[in-house]
Amino acid sequence: MEAERAAASVARPTGSQESRDLAEFRKCNPPQFAGDVDLEVADRWIRELEKIFIVLGCPLERRLAYVVYMLVGEAEHWWGSTYQMLATRGVAVDWECFRTVFMEKYFPESVRHAKEAEFLRLHQGGLSVSEYAMRFEHLARVYSQATSEAWKCRKFAEGLKYELKKVVVPMAITEFPVLVEKAKIVERL
Repeated sequence: MEAERAAASVARPTGSQESRDLAEFRKCNPPQFAGDVDLEVADRWIRELEKIFIVLGCPLERRLAYVVYMLVGEAEHWWGSTYQMLATRGVAVDWECFRTVFMEKYFPESVRHAKEAEFLRLHQGGLSVSEYAMRFEHLARVYSQATSEAWKCRKFAEGLKYELKKVVVPMAITEFPVLVEKAKIVERL
């Protein structure tokens, strides 16, 4: 119970400006998070909130309060106990701390490694170029190694079906959207 009060005190705005800012945040229809174990849901939730923070110009010191406000059910209980544990250890609990423990809980390293391996093995197979590009970009988001646009293009082109690859690779395209569009054109021929 004490953990819930501590978490709630973090989430409660204290002045009129904070109340107006919270109202602006709520107008953006931020999604709630209930503790879904589907890593895609967790990843999408955190990205949606980050987009809202950018649009609103939300300062780092308010982000934690807004994020905690959007937790419901199991996620709210998880955060209450996690907050209490972190505070007991003397950890400075802020937005970055929340983001780190959230990702560890709902998008653990073992899952990220599996997604990275899937990305590195990805080939077009029976997918259309559009479907392959969507899957490629989805998995590329979780790939932790720094990559250049040219590397991304080479990786994508190498995964194309042979008939497409033999036409597209010699073009040496280094801009991903251009490469995808050229591959779509070749696919239609």
